[in-house]
Amino acid sequence: MNYKKSALLGGLLALSIASTSSWAAVSSAEASRLGQTLTPFGSPKAGNESGTIPEWTGGITKPPAGYSESGQHHIDPFPNDEVLFTITAANKDQYAAHLSDGVLAMLETYPTSFRVPVYKSRRTHAVPEWVAKNTRENAVKAEVVGTGEGLDGAYGGYPFPILSG
Repeated sequence: MNYKKSALLGGLLALSIASTSSWAAVSSAEASRLGQTLTPFGSPKAGNESGTIPEWTGGITKPPAGYSESGQHHIDPFPNDEVLFTITAANKDQYAAHLSDGVLAMLETYPTSFRVPVYKSRRTHAVPEWVAKNTRENAVKAEVVGTGEGLDGAYGGYPFPILSG
């Protein structure tokens, strides 16, 4: 019974994704925004007006100081950052609009031990140039096959960096 329910829900999800106009190629003019006003992977380069999201300036492209070998656990690239504030069960209502249902549930379930330390926002994501190039190509060529069975015209990169519709 559980398997049938999961299979049905999964099928409905696949059909809803495949039927939306959001998962389709965009025009060359729209794709030209990648690397200009948009990051190479489709998000806005500019930060937000309140300053809580900074401008994207290229991300981390070199290993941080102290990283010595491939396979090593990732180290904190910002070890000197300090906690700006901490969200707890006592002050969660003040930040509720910014918290997921899961985080709110954790704060309610574990009010004395669960907390969310908040640090300065950073936009560290970066991709190699070949991924950025493929993503630009994908923006104008990638399409969902049939009712969601696969992709056509997509290469190693983000298949739909700009959602249309």
